[in-house]
Amino acid sequence: MDSDLLSPFEISETEPYDYTFTSRDGVRYRVFFSPLQDLYPQLINTYSFSIEREDKRAHPMDARIAVTIVSILKRFFESNENAMIMICDTLDGKEAKRRKLFDRWYKHFNDGSLEKYDASASTIDYELFISIYFTRSNPNRKQLIDAFRDLLASDLYELVI
Repeated sequence: MDSDLLSPFEISETEPYDYTFTSRDGVRYRVFFSPLQDLYPQLINTYSFSIEREDKRAHPMDARIAVTIVSILKRFFESNENAMIMICDTLDGKEAKRRKLFDRWYKHFNDGSLEKYDASASTIDYELFISIYFTRSNPNRKQLIDAFRDLLASDLYELVI
């Protein structure tokens, strides 16, 4: 077995909370976190999470991509006050696959230090999945849970937590 399978690809931080890496097949990824506090002040130190593949061509599965993204997430959560909201993209109809993938990564890589809450809603066109992640030691834990519930109730009223 190749020892590189367990190590992340080389990661570049282009700006705070904005990372890029290139897979072994030459596919470049951008992983970034955007602050949400301007939109939702009650979500203290909370960021949305996005992964963009700059090259849309098909490529083989590569386990190191997951390891690299998890490495970036670990960097992000090194600040115990950070929280992350992830909404599974619905543009291509693969939102359920994205949700399953992140659930699998969470179960496989979480060492018990992270906590998450999920919600979902079905519409005629798609199913919307949203999750909030933060460390168990986050000093704003209760406020984040309450703010997440408020967000669901006010802006995403169809979601059920």
